[in-house]
Amino acid sequence: MNIANLSKLSFFKTEQYSYHKEHVCDFRNIPRPHFCMGLLLKGSAVFEPEGEECVSVGTGDIIFVPITSRYISKWHGEPDILYISMHFAFEPSCGISEQNHFALQKVTLPDFDALKQDFFFCLKHYGDENNATQMAALGVFFKVMSRILPELRFKTEHKIDPRIEKATEYISLHSEKEFSVAELAAICNMSVSNFHMQFRKNTSMTPIEYKNRISIGRAMRLLKAEEGLSIEEISEMLGFDSSAYFRRVFKKITGKTPVEYRKSNIEL
Repeated sequence: MNIANLSKLSFFKTEQYSYHKEHVCDFRNIPRPHFCMGLLLKGSAVFEPEGEECVSVGTGDIIFVPITSRYISKWHGEPDILYISMHFAFEPSCGISEQNHFALQKVTLPDFDALKQDFFFCLKHYGDENNATQMAALGVFFKVMSRILPELRFKTEHKIDPRIEKATEYISLHSEKEFSVAELAAICNMSVSNFHMQFRKNTSMTPIEYKNRISIGRAMRLLKAEEGLSIEEISEMLGFDSSAYFRRVFKKITGKTPVEYRKSNIEL
């Protein structure tokens, strides 16, 4: 992987969250549109991911949430809950994506005080107007990522047909374009009927449903990162036939309208 490609972020945001005593975040119906790395500064939490074992985290732990994860998180403070989270996504060609099949998991790194300083530095400077401090914040983010990546484990139960994986990779790279099921089947050297059956068997979705999920994930990131873009502009950028159709698909996948999602908190 070319180092320049590996560094191409399509979304990056760092936020701090605080709650009192108890808090619940329910993302069982909304696949996360980005990766999350949350450093817990006060309190504890239990994450209950769809189809995976529960993960418990405490003060000093990092919770790593892969893109497309569905889960509910239950937080407890005595009395306070405090965490900082880095939310990020890479361009589809960068090699760090849902194709990695990372598990939702706890990561514990040594030197909590230094790690806390890194997270606070990103929180303070990622949105600066000064390019130098923005680059410094990104440098800290990549330093943390370089420490976390070797610690990550994968979903051991996940096995996808390599032929179908060619199609999912193609959809991820070209989701804003029009293409037919026949074109995808040809990429996989399969008949249309067999491809359609195998695609659904491997992904639990039709190719169109999979394409829409990829597109809506990108829409969710754009709604948070580019507040100056209108719903119509985002719809056009992502290749939807109309903004009305885009709104219907967005609501079906996320349970919220694009405007409602834009106003909501990212959270963990």
